[in-house]
Amino acid sequence: MPDASADLGSTLAALTAAFLLVTAAAGTLLGFNWTQAVLLGGIAAVVAAASAWLTARRADAD
Repeated sequence: MPDASADLGSTLAALTAAFLLVTAAAGTLLGFNWTQAVLLGGIAAVVAAASAWLTARRADAD
């Protein structure tokens, strides 16, 4: 049985890192206002979390 905490940890790490990096880059470097930057960061975080979850699921299938 796979370790569920490792999957959750990688998903949360991906979510947090993507949100922080994309929000900071969009707000400072790309010139978006902070509301738009937070929305872009949220979208990026959801995509990163889904990717981490699917990657972990594929690794467990092997």
